[in-house]
Amino acid sequence: MYKFSLFFLILMFSNIAFAEKFRDVIHSVDLGQGDEEHILKLQNGRVAFIPADDSFYVKNANELIGEYVEIELDDRFTLLSITSLPREEMPQEEDLVMDESSPEKMVPTVIPNWNTAMKIWNGMNRSYKQNTECSDRAHVWSYEEWRKHNLYSMKSFLFFTNTYIRAYRFNWWFHVAPYAFVREYGRDVEHVFDRKYASIPRHFKEWTDIFIRSRRACPVTTYRHYRNNRNGSEHCFLVKSTMYYRLPLHVRNLEDSGIVKTRFSTSEVNFSYRAFTRRGVR
Repeated sequence: MYKFSLFFLILMFSNIAFAEKFRDVIHSVDLGQGDEEHILKLQNGRVAFIPADDSFYVKNANELIGEYVEIELDDRFTLLSITSLPREEMPQEEDLVMDESSPEKMVPTVIPNWNTAMKIWNGMNRSYKQNTECSDRAHVWSYEEWRKHNLYSMKSFLFFTNTYIRAYRFNWWFHVAPYAFVREYGRDVEHVFDRKYASIPRHFKEWTDIFIRSRRACPVTTYRHYRNNRNGSEHCFLVKSTMYYRLPLHVRNLEDSGIVKTRFSTSEVNFSYRAFTRRGVR
């Protein structure tokens, strides 16, 4: 009896150790075909896998979009539980206020040489919390380098297709980082400044290879093209934007509704700072 009880105690604590809980807004639910698992996508870029035989999500996929929930995942990113939370508990951005000091239009900066690029790289803020989201890191970095160096950077959104997510059981559906042009051998070359995952500024293919295990190239495209081909043969897509766009939904709104972001939003920057370091705009 003692051995039997001990086994279940070990099993119980093992499940607790592997389980992860977090809160976020549901971005979408992509239903699988046949015995494929369904993919639940969160606004923060995370993914949860749902067993193919769970009919609840087939019936209620559309109703879940935009819900604020607490998610529990096991060590293979399979959904263990989902709890709907009151919207008033959701972290709120302040009323939209545009930073009047940021330009209405921008021309991307060309960093004149590699040494200058490395000086900017070495000065990038690394005080972020361990569990920060890429969208907040990218927004804080873009904002700070504009403030410190008058650097007009861009954003690179890397979208992982459902084909890739299922093939490699990958736990993100997008990643984003700033990029800038660096003068290199007489040409202006795009380099991604992803201070968390790279050791130096990287060319696009070098950067995507950090995340794409198949080492396949990621075509540069639009958000609409990614959305329409996320179940196709490609493993990834790159979508470029200016530094003012924080989330995929902002890029989507630009393409679908013509909502153009021409300045930094103080409320969005402040939101990202709180997620980044628990402090507001400095």
